[in-house]
Amino acid sequence: MAKKNNNSDDLLKHLKGFCSQGADFKSPGNIPTGHFSLDFAIQYGMDPTRVDLNGLQGYDPNKNLGLPLGKLVEIYGEEGGGKSSLAYRVAGYAQKMGYLVAWIDTEHSFSPNLATINGCNKDLLLYSNLVNEENPDKNFYGEDVIDNICKMCEYGVGVIILDSVANLVPKALMEADAEQQFMGLLARMLSENVKKLVGYAAKYGTLLIFINQLRENLRVTYGDPETSPGGHSLKHNASVRLKVSKKNSKDANIIIQDEETGDEKLIGRHANIRIIKNRIAKPHFPSIQVPIYYEPYFPEIEEIAFDTGRQVKLITVMKGVFKWREIRIEGKKNFISHILENNLIDDLINDVKEKALEKSVILPPELIQYEKGSKNVAKKISRGRPKKDSTGS
Repeated sequence: MAKKNNNSDDLLKHLKGFCSQGADFKSPGNIPTGHFSLDFAIQYGMDPTRVDLNGLQGYDPNKNLGLPLGKLVEIYGEEGGGKSSLAYRVAGYAQKMGYLVAWIDTEHSFSPNLATINGCNKDLLLYSNLVNEENPDKNFYGEDVIDNICKMCEYGVGVIILDSVANLVPKALMEADAEQQFMGLLARMLSENVKKLVGYAAKYGTLLIFINQLRENLRVTYGDPETSPGGHSLKHNASVRLKVSKKNSKDANIIIQDEETGDEKLIGRHANIRIIKNRIAKPHFPSIQVPIYYEPYFPEIEEIAFDTGRQVKLITVMKGVFKWREIRIEGKKNFISHILENNLIDDLINDVKEKALEKSVILPPELIQYEKGSKNVAKKISRGRPKKDSTGS
């Protein structure tokens, strides 16, 4: 049994450099995802439409919400769900905040168009597709990727995005013949090295975003068969895990009508994001719906303007009644409908931009690209039953 000793000075003297008195953790900050509802849920574990932000202790529009610097974040889900689009948005916000961003493209699937739509400046991006331009005969293995991520952390890269974990190729697999089999090779490699990556990220304040794919475990008869490559080490070491999935309903697709031809045009779709794991705040179980755009058309700009207005405290709420200027309307859906019916969307966006400038808040890429009367704002074709208001009103 340890002896009682209230004299901690001698202990700290002998452990100088290893520990200090007090356990107050100072976060190096956060990088927004560009979706306020998601950022707020990650930070506070609550739905921002149901909270009076003026009465919420610690909330300040000047402080960014979102994914934590110095941590490992895993974004995984089915194909075409919007994982990379979400990462592009984070990269764009990080660049606007002055951070250097690196994108490691193991899938060779980087889309300059989607990056631009989501506010990422591809010309300022550190990019690698694991092709050695100086020596094309040399291969970069999964182990090389891990070592280089550690070096990037040391040299001050703020955000490092790996797309994707499932496509990392260990050295033994790269040099083997096709008929050779290696069970669990990727999982073993990550198990031995993820802990090192997490340490480097924490030491240098780097946000690591690992995009991962989804697999089905055929051995599971009962329960959820879904799993992700990389073994359990990645799951355990990640501070935040986000699962991105397609919304399967009639109104999932964002479709507009082409003004010239009159044909219907798919310009995006909705995705559901679930916070599977969160060490930052309490659990948030409901999925969060976000739009994923494929082209620079934003038919739901009013939703984005509303969320940003709530973020900067321009639109306030009290007992379900939202207030902006002289307008007081109960329910988010009714409030937005009133804005659209009275052609107040330009006034709202202008007020949001002014308030964001005053609060030093970075605007979402949709609002940055929006101009009054711009053609990049098109009317959405409604389908199926009307969407239920997320506030329940």
